[in-house]
Amino acid sequence: MEDSIQPQFTLKEKLVICFYEFLGTAMLVLGYNFTSAGLAVGFNLFVGILMSAKVSGGMFNPAVTVAVYTAEGTFLKNISLILMIIASQIIGAYFGILYAHFCLGAPAFLCPYDQATGCVTYDGFGKVFLLEFWCTFFFCFCILCQVHTKTQESKDGILQAASIAFTLLAMINTAGAISGGCFNPAFGLTQTTYQVGYMNSQGESGIQYARYLWVYIFAPLFGGLASSLFMRFVHIPNLHK
Repeated sequence: MEDSIQPQFTLKEKLVICFYEFLGTAMLVLGYNFTSAGLAVGFNLFVGILMSAKVSGGMFNPAVTVAVYTAEGTFLKNISLILMIIASQIIGAYFGILYAHFCLGAPAFLCPYDQATGCVTYDGFGKVFLLEFWCTFFFCFCILCQVHTKTQESKDGILQAASIAFTLLAMINTAGAISGGCFNPAFGLTQTTYQVGYMNSQGESGIQYARYLWVYIFAPLFGGLASSLFMRFVHIPNLHK
């Protein structure tokens, strides 16, 4: 976010970063599939950040990745690494779903309101989009405030991880019962496409379970992008000196 010389990563270093993003994203998705509860996802995020923050940044979410690099003004300079990170997040999310399916016998469903039935019966695209957008905005903005040296309230990594995890938990508790609490394009893409394939394998028409796929991808991405622009052009310039 501040003007600085960006590190040039070797291919090996990029692959290590992607591996940590793969693991962290898988942890988040596992938490959702095993419990469908915000508490498990929040604690998994807390552990994931502590595990990988000093290696990959502990993002586990394309919206967060876009927000961080856009706020730093280095998005285009790091586009190849960003694409690798997002790909690893998507692959990690699929791994988490597959692992949960293997253990539980069925995947969870990401839908508004009532799990699988909400995909088919609930017509609230505007409401879901706004909730996913604003909750992702606040979540990403919290992260940006923690990683920017001028705005972070503490340099303690545990406190930073806890504040980010509790913010996600608060957003899930705020919107999860209505929107499903996605806030993550990788999670939205993988969970939705997997549940479509699962329902097709059960002899039902799976495509109807993908009605909110576009919302779960674009609303968090726009929320993350908006938070980075707000941070860069509104928040930072107006800090008290």
